[in-house]
Amino acid sequence: MRLYGKLPVPLQNLSLSMYGLILQRRYYGSGFSSWCEVYDAQEYFTHDQINQWQVSEVRRLVDLASKYVPYYRDVFRKMGIEAKNVQALLDLRTFPILEKEVVRQNSKRLVDERRKQSDLIQDRTSGSTGTPLVVYWPMDVFPKWWALHERRVRAWAGVSQNTPRAMVGGRPIVPGDSKGPYWRVNAIWRQLYMSSYHISPETASQYIEAMDRYGCQWVTGYGSAISLLGAWLCEHPERNLSMRAIVTSGDNLLPSHRHAIETGFHCRVFDNYGSAEGCLVISECEQGRMHVQPESGVLEILDEHDQPCAPGQLGEMIITGLMNDGMPLIRYRIGDLAAWSNQKDECACGRVSPCISYIEGRSDEYLLMPDGRHIGRLSTAIKKSLSLRAAQIVQDAPNHAWLLISPAKGYEHRDGETVRADIISKIGAFPVDIREVEFLPRTKAGKQRLVVRLFDHPETAEIYKQQLAEIPWRC
Repeated sequence: MRLYGKLPVPLQNLSLSMYGLILQRRYYGSGFSSWCEVYDAQEYFTHDQINQWQVSEVRRLVDLASKYVPYYRDVFRKMGIEAKNVQALLDLRTFPILEKEVVRQNSKRLVDERRKQSDLIQDRTSGSTGTPLVVYWPMDVFPKWWALHERRVRAWAGVSQNTPRAMVGGRPIVPGDSKGPYWRVNAIWRQLYMSSYHISPETASQYIEAMDRYGCQWVTGYGSAISLLGAWLCEHPERNLSMRAIVTSGDNLLPSHRHAIETGFHCRVFDNYGSAEGCLVISECEQGRMHVQPESGVLEILDEHDQPCAPGQLGEMIITGLMNDGMPLIRYRIGDLAAWSNQKDECACGRVSPCISYIEGRSDEYLLMPDGRHIGRLSTAIKKSLSLRAAQIVQDAPNHAWLLISPAKGYEHRDGETVRADIISKIGAFPVDIREVEFLPRTKAGKQRLVVRLFDHPETAEIYKQQLAEIPWRC
């Protein structure tokens, strides 16, 4: 990235396209078409077919984990768990819940010992909670993971990987203090990659002009950022820019976001949820309902006593991933909240996969800049150091924020400085002070948020003032 930052824009476009070529071979190479055919054949499975398929996959995964994954081999032996114990999905409730902290401390012991290191891609994720961990992806998982997105996310929206698009994302493709352009071109994917960090009322017109000039037919990325462009289009109806679809992910899509996007871009929004750990895909169908994709994993939603939630009751998502055999995650507490749909009728789209009515965990998590920019999805900064047990960005004034760090073993002050530098590189000059704390306050629902704006939430500000009284808050 240091070399990339020194290149002129045309060479940055070339380097991005070369990287796109690498990803094209990794994601859409051998096996991709075959997996697309599998997902097409299973899309309209009956309830019984889905259940039988998932039970078979869980049993296979447990058998694999008990034999070849050191962490599970030890745990299952102590608990007397065997693959033959799995006769129904309800039997999963006898398995222990896998906590994030356990994954952090045992990432290598959770990998199938038969896998060669050269066959694994290491990915660091902090998700929505700000807790960093390492996930290992075998090369053969990528084609089936992205085939599922192609057939159950993009196809449902009426677009495909090959359709020219704009991507509004969080990769640092331009420096935080850039004066534009705020995008780069991945020619391999016919993709205009646009920085979500630089969208403001003053720059929105430049984004819209670039989408038009490059012939983008759909937009994907963070709904909160795309909604700012939709709002600008609503205020400038003379600038007519229609898209085939908008596919959002990465943060909660609020009703106000959906309205601004659909009104401004004159098309439907299709929201989706995908875990960075590769455990779960939830996507919106043409009827506007959010379907859990059975091939991605088995989802449980549990209350504070780890008991199943009733439809409409908000609880924690517990996931058994069915795709990543190289690093199985069985009954993994992913850290987000959701509720099963309480609509009793089956979806009019004809698919009987279970539906979610609500997902919480990344709502309203952005810094509000003095120039009107919304800087969200700063979780990539937390990945800079695994010596952080957790971290949180707390904005206590329009022109100031705190980086709160809960240190883990091996933490050094420079680790916090690295995280802060990464944040500043994305948003430009902005005062961010570091404070190391023993714990991070949570929401009333028990959720640890990554970004909190205290001046917009007085009730939250009082919690922080009481629990972290030593910090000189400005709000």
